[in-house]
Amino acid sequence: MLPIDLEILKYIFFEKHMYAFKLRPYLNTNQYHELYKKLSIQEHNEDLLKMPIQEAPFTIFDLETTGLLPELGHEIISIGAIRIQGTSHVSYKRFHQYVRPIRPVHQRTLNLTGMTRKDLQGGHTFLEAYDDFMEFSKDTILVAYPAAFDMKFLQTLLKRWKLPIDTPPSIDAQKLVKKMYPNHKYQLDSMIASFGITQLERHHALNDAIMTAELFQHILNDIDSYGIKTVEDAIGWIQS
Repeated sequence: MLPIDLEILKYIFFEKHMYAFKLRPYLNTNQYHELYKKLSIQEHNEDLLKMPIQEAPFTIFDLETTGLLPELGHEIISIGAIRIQGTSHVSYKRFHQYVRPIRPVHQRTLNLTGMTRKDLQGGHTFLEAYDDFMEFSKDTILVAYPAAFDMKFLQTLLKRWKLPIDTPPSIDAQKLVKKMYPNHKYQLDSMIASFGITQLERHHALNDAIMTAELFQHILNDIDSYGIKTVEDAIGWIQS
């Protein structure tokens, strides 16, 4: 693994240009133009923000990536998600797709995620995967742990693919945990253990989304005692 300064130089002076070159064929397809148009005119349901947080629809999602720095060309290689309706139940409506990357994937990433090169070669393009994910999560609030990472990754990839960057409202479940349970270790593994959530294999996007969904329902059950009534209240509280 290269030191970060060498990785930056390698990307700026070589891989960034190769990446842009490899993207060109995708940016000239009907699929690209259709998605661009769809994202340009999409409108988010602002009424969701006013809903009681314990009744609102959420899509809890997780990304597996080739690294931590999308601005250095790291990519999304898997998206997993599950929809829930407030505190009522965890839905069995689930979403999982492998995403075929532009750049080669290091073996250490495959070892960490349990993916194979065959999985990725048979995966969807980012265009297809993002389009499908937006359809799956339509009219819900996005939730991730931490959303600061996952939303930044999505927005950076949209920019790199020259697509509109307008993303739906989101809640950072990790920031809620830090506010609500200050005496707990806030790493996902620690919170899963604290709440007795069944431990699934980690670094698998759908598994992580399922565990986060169960944790988020615990959060929703407790959040009323903090005076949080609506989705908008929660987002404002996180940002305060």
